[in-house]
Amino acid sequence: MSVSPRLTVSKLPPYKRPKEGRYNFARLDFNENTTGFSDVFNCADLPEELFNTYPEYDEINAKIAAYYSVAKESVLLTNGSDEGISVISSSFIEAGEDRAIVSDPCFAIIPHSLRLAGAETRAVKVLADLSFNIDGIEAELKSGAKIAFFASPENPTGAVLEVSRVASWCKAYPETLIVIDEAYGEYNQDSCLSLINRFDNLLVLKTFSKAWGMAGLRLGIVFGKPELIEVLERVKLPYSVNAAAVWMAQKLLDNATRVKLEVKNSLIRLDNLATEIEHRGYKVTRGASNSILVEMGFLSKRFTEFCREQSVLIRDRSEVIDGMVRVSTGTQVENDKFLSVLDQFSKSFGIIFDLDDTIVDTSKSFAKVVENLVENYTGIPLEEGELSALKAEGGYNDDWIATQELINRRGYEADIEDIVLTAIPMYKEIAMDAETLMCDLGVLETLRKRHRIFIVTGRCRVEYDPVWGSRLDSVFDQVYCVGDRPHLHAKPSGDYLEACMRENNLSDAIYIGNSVDDVSAALSRRIEAFGVSTTLSAEQLTASGAARVLKSVDELKELLGL
Repeated sequence: MSVSPRLTVSKLPPYKRPKEGRYNFARLDFNENTTGFSDVFNCADLPEELFNTYPEYDEINAKIAAYYSVAKESVLLTNGSDEGISVISSSFIEAGEDRAIVSDPCFAIIPHSLRLAGAETRAVKVLADLSFNIDGIEAELKSGAKIAFFASPENPTGAVLEVSRVASWCKAYPETLIVIDEAYGEYNQDSCLSLINRFDNLLVLKTFSKAWGMAGLRLGIVFGKPELIEVLERVKLPYSVNAAAVWMAQKLLDNATRVKLEVKNSLIRLDNLATEIEHRGYKVTRGASNSILVEMGFLSKRFTEFCREQSVLIRDRSEVIDGMVRVSTGTQVENDKFLSVLDQFSKSFGIIFDLDDTIVDTSKSFAKVVENLVENYTGIPLEEGELSALKAEGGYNDDWIATQELINRRGYEADIEDIVLTAIPMYKEIAMDAETLMCDLGVLETLRKRHRIFIVTGRCRVEYDPVWGSRLDSVFDQVYCVGDRPHLHAKPSGDYLEACMRENNLSDAIYIGNSVDDVSAALSRRIEAFGVSTTLSAEQLTASGAARVLKSVDELKELLGL
């Protein structure tokens, strides 16, 4: 007979712990205090009896109660905040009957534990600025809930609930247990602990894992009225907190001034780190915890992996906050290493653009010349969409080669050299006035603060320089025209993209173009291709292999959080 998990468990995804083997990395991914307090304790001083005697809690409970100015009976030790969250959920939720309210996004263990306990969980999406959606939460509270569970400061947003707001909820909704996880409370001066004696429906959690530097020893605390704590004690395992954690916490409480000083210094380092990141052209969300959120857009996963390859760990949070990575503050050496890796990424990741109908509109220049030439050679005018349809086949990115093919398909012949000799003067005559930018140069200039940007175009130099050279050369790091490297082949070959990568020491890039040949050139060199649907449909570009399709290059502003 096989044993199956109950339905609630089978539907829950497991919590994603950090990958193991982190000790030799700069650990800026899980909000740990990487400075530590080796000056406060010496593990060699651990009494031998701690290893062969069950833990004792009276002394540490008394110290914690004194430090936080609460009654000893209002303190419950837990195996990290995780156990506290789990025990609260299990103690007060009646499976299949009770509702719970959380913020979205929030610390993943909160909704996980509530759902595991069988609660119908209502997640209230944060506002656009990542602050708590107070109106949305209050609407859910009015509908009734057994538990409303929030972290303040929240993880990963860093948002804070005002103490007065929490007090008003406790008063207005006495049938709802309000739970506030203050795991990052040391980094924020406001605390709801002052409210626990006033309300029968409030629990506050704290932890020694963050500011106190004890993430590996697992010590959390639940505070509340003794009646609530007594309920939790019935559910919690009796010896879940180990003796070494108790011993270490006592040492740290005796040196609380040292911990507070490190909190102050870590926030100074975090503020400096955020400022340095902003100077590099990135948007930073500064919350009230020991971490920040950095907008990397669609590069969030790439950047997180790049950091890991350079022995720096950060947290990709794009699954819950689009385009965001979370970076917690470390030592000054670790922060400096992160900035160095960020600079390496900026220099080694290139964003390469096609020119025609990607950055500039050629519908009244090149397209017009092709139309004139075909009719001049054959007497048969182009049909609407005929040139685009030809380019969609691939292999006809060069307008003059496309012209020759259109002439041939009408039953006529034309020498390519003759076409070029006729086309270029005709193009120059109309291009200066006919061609216009299709994107905001400000977007490109902002982008260049972060990354090196290039043009790889199917134009030859005599077509590019007179019309766009003076306007675009200063915007891009380099412009590659066909013929600049006589031994290289034009698109759909990826030769020029490969040259751009090699000559500029790029380890990774994307290529943004509007044609099948642009996509083919990128994929031939294992470069991710983005399409711009100016001349081909999104479906056509996707079918050719484009990873994303934009309506305009300006969409990069949103995609990268510029």
